Amino acid sequence: MEKFSYKPDGTIPTINMTSTGAPQVGALDPYIRQEAETIAWESGIETEPSSEGGMNVGYTENGDYIKVKGVAFGSGPSSFTARVASATGGGSIELRLGGPNGTVVGRCGVPNTGGWQTWTTVSCPVSGLTGTQDLYLRFAGGSGYLVNADWWRFTADATTALPGRPGG
Repeated sequence: MEKFSYKPDGTIPTINMTSTGAPQVGALDPYIRQEAETIAWESGIETEPSSEGGMNVGYTENGDYIKVKGVAFGSGPSSFTARVASATGGGSIELRLGGPNGTVVGRCGVPNTGGWQTWTTVSCPVSGLTGTQDLYLRFAGGSGYLVNADWWRFTADATTALPGRPGG
């Protein structure tokens, strides 16, 4: 998606595609539920209807990732929680900064839940997430499909100052 302005005659100009897309409207709040299909950029990601309503990310394989731009962590979360499903188990969601192969700041294992639409909630500790940064959710594991993801959120500890909120 690219930002553009209509021509004076109301037609759409020729638009050159970039890998950055349109400018972000505002920072993303990681402390409220975010749909897994909140994507600024991705590699290998597909979506499908979820048995819990809406859509979910599915068919993830080792190395596939989602980039989420401009995530406002404030002074930092203590944990990450995601709603996931897997018919295989053994996969994980790696939380990374700096790129899909960047610094790992958290890793959540995903068990075999009994099916690709049989959902459970997993949580894991995180560290090193402060300020506003781009977040990469990278799926890791063996061969074949690994994880379906419906939504995610971070949890702040009692001392975390949250952006845009009293004390933040």
